[in-house]
Amino acid sequence: MKNLYTICCLALLPVFASAQGTIIEDSLMMHLTPQDIDTLLAQNGIPSGILPLDYGVDVHRIVYATPDPHGEPTYASGLVFVPLEVECPMPLFTYLHGTKSMKMQTFYYFHDEWFLGAVMASSGYVATMPDYIGLGYSPGLHPYQHARSEATASIDLLRVARTICTQEEVALNGQLFITGYSQGGHATLATHRMIQEELSDEFTVTASAPGSGPYDMSGNQFDMVAAMEPYSVPGYLPYVILSYQSVYGGFFDDYSEVFVSPYDVTLPPLFNGEYDMGQINEAMPEIPRLIIHPDYEEAFFSDPNHPFMLALRDNDVYDWVPDAPVLFNYCTSDQEVTYLNTIFTVDHMTGLGAENIQAENRSDELSHYECANPSLLFSKVWFDGMVEWCPAGVAEDAAALPVEVYPNPVTDGVLHISNTMPADITLSDLSGRMLLTQRANTANAAVVLPSLTPGMYLVTVRTDAAQGTGRVVVQ
Repeated sequence: MKNLYTICCLALLPVFASAQGTIIEDSLMMHLTPQDIDTLLAQNGIPSGILPLDYGVDVHRIVYATPDPHGEPTYASGLVFVPLEVECPMPLFTYLHGTKSMKMQTFYYFHDEWFLGAVMASSGYVATMPDYIGLGYSPGLHPYQHARSEATASIDLLRVARTICTQEEVALNGQLFITGYSQGGHATLATHRMIQEELSDEFTVTASAPGSGPYDMSGNQFDMVAAMEPYSVPGYLPYVILSYQSVYGGFFDDYSEVFVSPYDVTLPPLFNGEYDMGQINEAMPEIPRLIIHPDYEEAFFSDPNHPFMLALRDNDVYDWVPDAPVLFNYCTSDQEVTYLNTIFTVDHMTGLGAENIQAENRSDELSHYECANPSLLFSKVWFDGMVEWCPAGVAEDAAALPVEVYPNPVTDGVLHISNTMPADITLSDLSGRMLLTQRANTANAAVVLPSLTPGMYLVTVRTDAAQGTGRVVVQ
């Protein structure tokens, strides 16, 4: 329920919006126990106990001030998750979501993967999940794949989280971890870059982990979407065109100049925030380029400096050198965002002198959607290894249990696990599907594996007081 402060701030939005990160609405929506969060995981197909859940979490629903793509005041929405009764200073974490076109299918309305913020907070992070401009409670058209507004909206919600922590006397340790998938991967690099190049006196990125993002908008991703071949998500093309027209202008004066009939009439109304991408895709031909007017197509491909190409280049996010470590996640069978975005970006950054870059192919078989789970899971494991959980003199975190598995890789079907006395052991694949459970009552357990496809798997060991996860390769 909105309080009087919220109502006043919403009424005076033009006054407050000049200060980026100003809280306009802060509604404490729920308190989640670790058991509540474990239930949320199970409801979303993630096995119980696969992730450590140590703290209760307060969930704040936020409306906050941020600039629009033209630098004018507007507002955006999102969620902030604050862990409870944590004795140590905590890191900040932000998760940046993938493509959405319907305003109500967003974090502000508790849709899709909002529970990930609760998971991160329950394991000791102050977590934020922004909706970006034009989605959630934010007005107007979402500037899709616009790097700068993705970054400003994400950073301003981090400012909100910092304010909430100050108000509630929650200590932060100065670390910041950023991850996102698909459009969120693009937004991750945009946000990391803006902080490093423009806001290094305010935030320091500890590490980022973009997943399957269209980092090379003007090259590899454009080649995939604009090819004269069927494309799995044809609605991406008009979304980008209408978005960039709203940001940059000058592409056309009338929809009929860029879209052939009937798409000049049928497509634009679908981007008013009331239709999801499935509905938009159904209104498109399988080959998205067929919606483009031949005259516009000829003008575009004959001019390397066409305004739309310049806009695409302006939203490439690969041409810089990250100071902090970056872990790129991708799958080679991705049918929506070509993995060549990642290969090209890593090679380019490394060629510029970047030293802390790594890329992990999570699968040669998983689709774009299926690749998200292992990408996010391993990113969290990677982040956890860098977190400064407690300063000297503070009790160490008893919830972390080292897990040692051997031999690794496994070749004979038998896996040995240390640090079990007693414990419950689970084996899961990278999509979170549980494949085996076993109770161990000795210090070192032998686990006979079921018939498995060669690849990487997760082993989770859970005692009454602690939990840990290890990775094992089966050959």
